[in-house]
Amino acid sequence: MDESSWLQAVLDWVQLHPHATGWMIFLVAFGESLLLVGILLPGAALLVGLGTLIGLGVVDFKLAWITASIGAFVGDGISFWIGHHYKERLLKIWPMYKFPRLIEQGQSFFKKWGLLSVFVGRFVGLVRPIIPAIAGMMQMPIKKYIAISTIAAILWSPFYLLPGMLFGNAMGVMSKVAGKLAILVLIFVATLALVYWVVHLLYAFLLPRTHRILSHALIWTQKHPHIGKLTAGLIDPRKPEKGSLALMATFIVAITITALFFSLNSQTVSTWSLQVDNFMLAFHTDWTEPVMLFILSVTHDLAILIPSIIVFLWLIRRKRGVAAGHWAFVVITGYILSLLINYFSHENTQSWFGYHHLTWFITVIAFWAALISGALPHKMRSWPYTLATLLIAVVSFAQLFFHQMGLGVVLISIFSSILWASVVAIAYRMRARKQFLGWPISALFFSFQGIAIIFVLIFFAGQFKETQPLTNKILSEQQWLNCELVERTDWLNRPKQAFSIHYMGNLSELSKELAQQNWTTLKPSAWKDVFKALTTDENSDEIAIIPSTNNGKIESMIFTKADSQDLIALHLWQQPISINNFEQPVYAGYISLHKINQKLGLTYWKNFVDNKALDAFIQSINSSKNLRIDYNNNQYFIRQQEP
Repeated sequence: MDESSWLQAVLDWVQLHPHATGWMIFLVAFGESLLLVGILLPGAALLVGLGTLIGLGVVDFKLAWITASIGAFVGDGISFWIGHHYKERLLKIWPMYKFPRLIEQGQSFFKKWGLLSVFVGRFVGLVRPIIPAIAGMMQMPIKKYIAISTIAAILWSPFYLLPGMLFGNAMGVMSKVAGKLAILVLIFVATLALVYWVVHLLYAFLLPRTHRILSHALIWTQKHPHIGKLTAGLIDPRKPEKGSLALMATFIVAITITALFFSLNSQTVSTWSLQVDNFMLAFHTDWTEPVMLFILSVTHDLAILIPSIIVFLWLIRRKRGVAAGHWAFVVITGYILSLLINYFSHENTQSWFGYHHLTWFITVIAFWAALISGALPHKMRSWPYTLATLLIAVVSFAQLFFHQMGLGVVLISIFSSILWASVVAIAYRMRARKQFLGWPISALFFSFQGIAIIFVLIFFAGQFKETQPLTNKILSEQQWLNCELVERTDWLNRPKQAFSIHYMGNLSELSKELAQQNWTTLKPSAWKDVFKALTTDENSDEIAIIPSTNNGKIESMIFTKADSQDLIALHLWQQPISINNFEQPVYAGYISLHKINQKLGLTYWKNFVDNKALDAFIQSINSSKNLRIDYNNNQYFIRQQEP
């Protein structure tokens, strides 16, 4: 089963089991509202995802609204009862005493807003899981609580479902022209939301414990004279760090090579990698490839080297010698680590320059996060780590998309590079005495990286833009004329328009013949046509036809003819067949009638299959002296007249 069939099966199941879907929505809203559980559960993100399914027409809005409201009310009610039952004792019960700051925020919020805190708190993520319990603990009247909580729950669910509904509606429009891109967008959004949630959980867990861990590590190094001498340089600024860094580098390289050995020889990992490759291959279309190529260009060596040099020069100019030294060190060693991983994984072993040094990018961006976070206010220090993690997730996805690395190698690259960047970051933070503004470094790094990416896309993206030759199936002329009717499939491999028009010959010749009948030739270009649709209105002279896709490819050519206020269009795709004794390419497509449509800021010709349009096209072909047309199996076969 391919990814489209699998996705369609999931969507069909959701539509066929509304009660099960309702229970899932109820449980998400319930867990997101329950005391303390809501801190760990990314309920808001899950509700936005459910809103996306509503926008796509998969889930009923009324069902989602009712079940989410009930779940929120019940979750808040249980939290209120817990607070009402235990009162002040609640603050001393595990795990409540583990969250003193959250409790303090909840109490301050309740004192500020009073009875309205139950209503306002439902829409404030930081205190939502704690406010009902605080209200119960503060002896809020039960009748007033029920009234306010009911109204809040009813209004809260659409508040979080609406953004997803708008996104899903936009995806519905996008799916008509770039469905697999819509799936990738959904996967991206879900992945980024999950990464954001995990990073903030880890940061909140590690932040209060980091100082204690480093203190214990320093004591340990002092108690172990042999190993301690080698590792103390990382956390003790009074001792040299070179030996400690060399030891840690050796250790990381050793475990990396070992992990690569087991990964490359593991049948399970190989199977997973093959499944991921097949999954990604199914998403290669004329719509998705330019987007993913832009993301992949972030990991090109020029996009790493140029901004890294600029940041180093800035640090030198600002006389930040410690920061500059560690920055240069991590850039150089990150590149060496990347070469080692590529060499031992047998991937791109002969190339030292290109898109495949994922480890280098992760090492640099991870150290950037550590470098910047120390210069930010305490409340903002998690954001560099969050941004770095999101970038790592996105570029790793792009590496898998273009098959630059296998799944196992990508995971090992992420682990090894983050571990090495963390080691160097600890050594730097223990020796940094002067703080500096972090935004100039970030501005320089990302602005010059953007310039480098544009340069890379112009001069080095050719290897991904090369058109793969079609694998032709050779047919006789009679077999071509007797072929069965096939249909263009949409993003879920569902049949859409029947390919009732077949043409054998050069498109330039067809263009000349149709031009005599007032037809215009258009060469479709996926994103350029979308941009045109964004920048035109219904009164513009040139309104875009947003290309359709078949097997991931947009039309080879579109021919159009004005018909009063409408537009007739012939859509043709080159076919993977050739006719015996003929050298001309073979095309197949359909005729459609287009009307001007405006939606989500786009102005474009929306297509409709119409017999009037087909009749007009056939009349144009019959009017040509150089084209021959045959009709068989409800299909029209067009070719040049024999001399």
